[in-house]
Amino acid sequence: MDGSLRRSRMVSFRLSPEEYARLQAVCSSQGIRSLSDLARTAMQRLIEHPSDEIGELKTQMKSLASELERISKVLESKGRA
Repeated sequence: MDGSLRRSRMVSFRLSPEEYARLQAVCSSQGIRSLSDLARTAMQRLIEHPSDEIGELKTQMKSLASELERISKVLESKGRA
């Protein structure tokens, strides 16, 4: 997206002091001029590649849920014995 485009909508959210400090440090270390630019870039990447990390996390969560279910069944069967 062209940085010269006029932006007319605002999105707002609250951060803890620690979150704010960490994000400011990221901006500083990456040469990003503002938290707004950082947030805008992060959201654009999420929109452009929604399934990359989220899909991987969903797969891992399903795997963990299956493993927990398996462990639960093993423990239940041992408790009955």
